[in-house]
Amino acid sequence: MNIVNRELISLFATCLFAGTVSDLRLCDRLESACHKLRDARDGIMDHTVFTSRDDLQTLADMKELVDVVMAESKEVLDFLRIKRDSHYITNMWANISNPNHRHLEHIHPNCLLSGIIYVRAPDKAGPTSFSDPRPGARMIAPTYTEMAPQNMGVFNVVPTKGMMLIWPSYLPHAVEQGDASPEDERITIAFNVMIRGTITDRTARLVLA
Repeated sequence: MNIVNRELISLFATCLFAGTVSDLRLCDRLESACHKLRDARDGIMDHTVFTSRDDLQTLADMKELVDVVMAESKEVLDFLRIKRDSHYITNMWANISNPNHRHLEHIHPNCLLSGIIYVRAPDKAGPTSFSDPRPGARMIAPTYTEMAPQNMGVFNVVPTKGMMLIWPSYLPHAVEQGDASPEDERITIAFNVMIRGTITDRTARLVLA
């Protein structure tokens, strides 16, 4: 006796969407725009990290990137079958840092999707790590013969120039320690996306304007 008609049903999956811009010259233009913001001190500067203002989606220098983010986030929303009237970028900001700088694990509240594009990614720069968001999923952690996205609790993405990642904003993520030349720079632009429309279920109605 055995089991026939086997199938794998992936329950409650959290999707991480990844791709690379078709023309890397966009990253060169974005790098110049980010340096211009830093030179103008249009943001917050400490010893190792410059974080720009968070409304970069309103700047002419970011129009190309905004168009890509809007198009890609539409594809993600459509894939997830999310009903809405429209969608928009709530905020967008640049980070220029030492490539070995760590950023503690966090989420992005009050938005639906979050994302990042690696504008400059030196060799051996710190990876972006994503953690299993399911409470209790690691209550028992067996020893695995081989690690794969289906069984790991942390998934690392090695940054490469021009790569864009988009994920549900509830997904915990961090930047891990790198081993690159400290004289180099890691430049990223992050963003959040929200929808407009009316959300209804059996007990509540929420209008997103």
